[in-house]
Amino acid sequence: MECRPAVVEDIPWLTDTFVTALRTAITTERGYWDEHKERDQFAEQLRLADTWVLLTQGSRVAFYTAWLEADHLFLGTLCVTPEHQKRGIGTQAMRTIASQAGGRPIHLAVLKANTAARRFYERLDCRKLSTSRHHDHFEWPTSVFPR
Repeated sequence: MECRPAVVEDIPWLTDTFVTALRTAITTERGYWDEHKERDQFAEQLRLADTWVLLTQGSRVAFYTAWLEADHLFLGTLCVTPEHQKRGIGTQAMRTIASQAGGRPIHLAVLKANTAARRFYERLDCRKLSTSRHHDHFEWPTSVFPR
């Protein structure tokens, strides 16, 4: 799998991937879906300089946004296109993210309604740190990073 920095030309694909991958979880969490609102919110929160696109055989299959904090790497988003889920791409992405963390733990937040994502992170031995209104907050300690 290849990993490259996201560029401006990726923004439509990033947005489509995000709203497609998270539509069910967001709808479940909020009780409604507002396509325009979700696209606008994604555009406002996108940190393009901190976003990476993952490719398999030249095709975009996933992306993540992550940045360094004082004592950890924060994983803001990891989205795998629905047609490429359950093929090990998320796990491969997490290996890449772990190497980017440089030995720091990885912190992330998962929508409470996103049970598939929560199961994925729990399988990687992420531990729940706290809970907020809509999210569970996890840490992936360096001691469990895949080799």
